[in-house]
Amino acid sequence: MLPYINIKKEKMALGHQKLDVAATVVGLTVPKGCNFAHVSVETGAIRARIDGTDPATAEGVLIGAGDSFTIYGEDTLDLIRLVEATSTDAVINVAYGLGQHGMHGIITNTAV
Repeated sequence: MLPYINIKKEKMALGHQKLDVAATVVGLTVPKGCNFAHVSVETGAIRARIDGTDPATAEGVLIGAGDSFTIYGEDTLDLIRLVEATSTDAVINVAYGLGQHGMHGIITNTAV
């Protein structure tokens, strides 16, 4: 017999996005119904802002290659803006989901 899983409490995967982050500021293409995203910076480095202001190469939270961060809340997913931090384009992978956590904002995870 399979174990019982309470879907309402478990995080559900709802989509994935691979995105090139260059000199032009970009946002995320969030699937409908998502309230969190886990972002992995594969190459390059990026700057991010969640206050509705565009980041610049020297302004915003710096997140390097090999680092990851999790974005919580539909409002934060809609507001986040990303740009390359150097003259080298970055590549990010984003996993979108739905969770019952009630959190908003960003939690960063630094590579070891």
